[in-house]
Amino acid sequence: MEKLVVIGGGAAGMSASSRARRLKPQIEIEVFEATKMVSHAPCGIPYFVEGLFDDENLFMTYTPQFFIENRRINVRINTRVTEIDLSSRVVYAEGKDGKMKSEYDYLVISTGSKPKGLPSEGNDRVFYIHHPAEAVSLRQKLWSLNTIAIIGGGILGVEAAEALTQRDKKILLIHRGEYLLNKSLDQELGKLITERISRDVELRLGEGVTEIKQGGRLIITDKGKYEVDGTIIAIGVEPNVDLVKGKIQLGTTGAIKVDEYMRTNYREVYSAGDNTESVNIVTGRPYWVPFAPVANKMGYVAGSNIGGEPMKFPGVVNTQITKYKEYYIGRVGLQEEEAKKYGFHPVSATITGKTRARYYPGAKDIHVKVIADEETKRILGAQIVGEEEVLGRIDMMAAAIMKGFTIEDTFFIEMGYLPAISRVWDPVIVAIRKIMKD
Repeated sequence: MEKLVVIGGGAAGMSASSRARRLKPQIEIEVFEATKMVSHAPCGIPYFVEGLFDDENLFMTYTPQFFIENRRINVRINTRVTEIDLSSRVVYAEGKDGKMKSEYDYLVISTGSKPKGLPSEGNDRVFYIHHPAEAVSLRQKLWSLNTIAIIGGGILGVEAAEALTQRDKKILLIHRGEYLLNKSLDQELGKLITERISRDVELRLGEGVTEIKQGGRLIITDKGKYEVDGTIIAIGVEPNVDLVKGKIQLGTTGAIKVDEYMRTNYREVYSAGDNTESVNIVTGRPYWVPFAPVANKMGYVAGSNIGGEPMKFPGVVNTQITKYKEYYIGRVGLQEEEAKKYGFHPVSATITGKTRARYYPGAKDIHVKVIADEETKRILGAQIVGEEEVLGRIDMMAAAIMKGFTIEDTFFIEMGYLPAISRVWDPVIVAIRKIMKD
């Protein structure tokens, strides 16, 4: 009987396991998960910290017991894989049942990502927002503090600031960039959202942290010193490839290199999720996107190929969406400077429009930037910030970019129109018209 071993029970690992089970009912499947949770949702941690829900089991789409009983997947929680012998096809692990080894015919590596750290003098009040299994303890500690420093003004830093200001915490946010979300948004929309956040949060922009002292109570930057009750480090994540470094080929992004079938340089070994490199559909170059929808689909593709139903993963366009209080913030494709770096000649248009017909009450401002290549007229990227109807528009642009639409192709997309949620000339199409120099 064939056997599939999966290292990591997150989104990619459980998607791969479930898909393989559906296609190969007789295959033996064993999943090793280092924590108590599988099929979990790290993106929910800021909302748990905010207090929007209290049951930590809601982080899991399905429990370990569900997979064991309903899908016949042998899930071993609280069990960490310590070594892989690729030549003998054996995985070694340690957990609550002691040391064990497991032979495999197929292996899926879905070890996810890990937070980037900063050196600190003690860490009793230094926090990372990363894994749902740590969310209860994290919330208890953060709720006991009054003034909290957040280092990093990317998506996680902004979401943490939202959550904790809702808990009436005083937040000091230190960010190296000139404006928040600078790796997601260009300056026009980035400065708009930075101004909004500055109403609630003390911002220190253009500052780099040099030291963290007193266990997270003293932050020293290249411009000053700040005393706080605790510190959240949110400077990003990196692929968790410690287990396979020097054994399996890594790509230029530092993540595991795979082909379009999610196979590594070992034919029977697959990789999927935040530890795995992909290709950027716009540039055709290696790219790394650590987001749950991508991880789930990578796992699905790996499971399909293990299950005998060939499937290719096409790549990514880096669709992101987050929120800060009343604002939803979306981006897809390339930023303008990114486009230049990859050899394109970008042209762009930025507009401010309304989300509803002029006579329908409650219309909100919506800010749209569209980026295209001057030579090919191909859409390269889009950024949207507004109080409603952001997700649908950014998803539409993701589809257009994924399929290589030109400015004209996108102009002629037959978008729906309802006065309560849109305008006859949709703000995205208005931005497209501006690029067309209408």
